Amino acid sequence: MLYSPGLRSAAGFLLLMLMLLFPLLSPPLSASSPDQCNIGNRYLVGHLETVTRIDHQFDTHLPALIDSGSTTSSLDARDITFETLGTNPHWVRFKILTERGGHGREVTLLKPVKRYIRVQTHSGKPQRRPVIEATIELGNIKTTTEFSLT
Repeated sequence: MLYSPGLRSAAGFLLLMLMLLFPLLSPPLSASSPDQCNIGNRYLVGHLETVTRIDHQFDTHLPALIDSGSTTSSLDARDITFETLGTNPHWVRFKILTERGGHGREVTLLKPVKRYIRVQTHSGKPQRRPVIEATIELGNIKTTTEFSLT
């Protein structure tokens, strides 16, 4: 099959026009409209989202990288210490920043350790990380999930 330069130019122009017109043909998605965030029983989220609240009490503005290939979410935690409280000997106290870059406040959380995972790091040395459960909000989406502390 032979392609002429004119046909290639016309195809490129058509593709450009479709890319420019597509946003006008479809309504914008917004986290403020829960109906637009659902596809069946699943949520529609982007590659990058913002966590606006942790555990129903701490307002945050933290970037969240959505990785559908990861089995466990991770949370950037500081000053991780382990404690024994009551009948559960495995509790972890840690601090998180409410905004990235040090502009937010630092809050302290105390959570029971659900389990431990072994994570292979880029340096090749595996790490043993505690896993906690926390409730986060991404716009109107509220979900409780497990996080490894890193």
